[in-house]
Parts: sequence; C-alpha cells; structure tokens
Amino acid sequence: MQKLLIFFLILIISFVNLAKANEIKILYKLENEIITNQDVIDELNYLISLNNNLKSVEKNKLNQIAIRSIIKEKIKYLELKKYFKIDENTKEVDDIVLKELNKRLRINKLENIENHFSLYNLSLRQVKFKIRVELFWNKLIFDRYINKISINKEDLRKKILNDFKNKEFIDEYFLKEILFNLEENENLEKKYLDIKNTINKTGFENAANIYSVSDTSKFGGEIGWVNKLQLSKKITNQLDKIEIGDLTNYIPIGNSYLIIKLDNKRKTKSEINLDEETEILIQKETDRQLNQYSINFFNKLKKNIFIYEL
Repeated sequence: MQKLLIFFLILIISFVNLAKANEIKILYKLENEIITNQDVIDELNYLISLNNNLKSVEKNKLNQIAIRSIIKEKIKYLELKKYFKIDENTKEVDDIVLKELNKRLRINKLENIENHFSLYNLSLRQVKFKIRVELFWNKLIFDRYINKISINKEDLRKKILNDFKNKEFIDEYFLKEILFNLEENENLEKKYLDIKNTINKTGFENAANIYSVSDTSKFGGEIGWVNKLQLSKKITNQLDKIEIGDLTNYIPIGNSYLIIKLDNKRKTKSEINLDEETEILIQKETDRQLNQYSINFFNKLKKNIFIYEL
C-alpha cells in the first residue's frame, strides 16, 4: 500500500512539473500586444524552417534571434493595423502569400508547404500571417515613400553602355549579405570585428540571422545571382578584389553598412537590350532606396514604443 502511495505521489509531482514546463508565460508587452514563451518557440521554429543552418547556433543566441524577430514583427503589426485589415483572410492576399512561399521554399504544392511547416510544429495559418505582415509592410513603405525615390534614368543608361562597351562577356555574382546598423554609442570597427568573428565561428548564414536588418536575414542573407550591371561601383570595386568564398569590407549604404560574401561567380554572354537593362537597374535602385526608408521608418517606430519585459 505504501509503495502504491509513493508511486501516485511521484506521478502527481511529474504531472505538476510537466504542467509548469508547458505553462504559457507572458515575456514582453508592447502597447496592447503581448509576446509569450510559446510565441518565441514558434518564431524559433519558423526561422529554422526557413534556414536549417540555425540549428548549429548556441541555444541562448538562437533565443535572442527569435525574440528580436518576433518583437520586430509585433512593432510592424501595430503600425499596419492603423491602415490595413491585416487579420482578414482574403483570397487575393492568400494567393500572393502562397506564391511568396512557393518562391522562398521552392515548393509548389500547398499540401507540401503544409507538410514542410508541420515538421516544425507550425500551422499554415501561423505562417500565412507572418508573410501577410511582410507583404503589407512592403506596401506601406511603398505607398509612403515611392514619391521620394530619386533616380537619374539617363545616368543609368550611360552606365550600361559604358559597362558593356567592347565586352563579349559580363560577370555575374552569387551573393549573400549582412546589412547592419550601429546602435547608439556602438563603435563601427568593433561591431565589424564582432560580425567577422561570428562568421568564422558559426558561418555566414547564421551571422546574417543574428546581425542583419535586411529581409534576406531569414534566408541566411542570400541574394542570389546578380548581374554586375545591377550593382553600384563601390560594391563591384570590392567584389573585383576578392575571391570566391571571401568577404568584402563593410560598405556604407545610406545609414547602414553592408558586408557581402561572394559565394560564386560566372561569365555570361554580353547581349544588351538597353531598355530592359535600364528598367532592371531602375527597379534595383528603387528597391534599395525603399529598403533604406523601411529601415529608418522601423527604427523610428521602435524608439517610440516602450517594450515591457515581464
């Protein structure tokens, strides 16, 4: 009888401990939004689902990446609610979200996308919400700043003609990036050294997740193949000095700094369509300027929101 009683006591204690382990705790509060321990776990799983290399990052650092990422999403969400019905599921938005997931994961069927995220204990509903936040944020930035974009089309045409002049082939690069900002009182050289040390210890992809403010950070900083014409002179000057696998020095980009990894390089036939190449360059430059506006606007919002740690 006594042994049976002890057994039941152990069983009860085990259930209590399990309940405590699974207890939902509020970690942060931003205005009327909360962030729980479960939100952080879900964010962690989401980031790993997009970039499996994150598994090699030490647990505490990985936790900080997830917390920073979910706080960023909440700040954007609070602003977006003022302008859009972001919580509504419409077929039009859903179709765009699924196309975005197809592109990112290189998975075509909806069923396969669901299966992919279920491996990380995530529902498609959770993932679609995250993509909606990104899409509506991009729309907000576009609507707010598109009229401030400044591009000299004639200068771009001259650049294309000059770069193609007497060239049978032109370089293309497979690039990854870390776009970082300096916080107040941070030293540029020290932060650059910290990033390089992290790259050496954990790899470029994980360092991008930790430090980069670009949207590419969730995918290990991957930009993909880029034609030399689509890059600024200060970037190509550095790329021309390094070998495959090497990093550039930090490059000032607006109020931020850029580190690029040259993952691969190839030459393609130099067949020019001036109008097409000009439009591509205009789009690239527009995206670059909008990205800078996005970073600046987000930083402004963050400064005006008090984040309570509970």
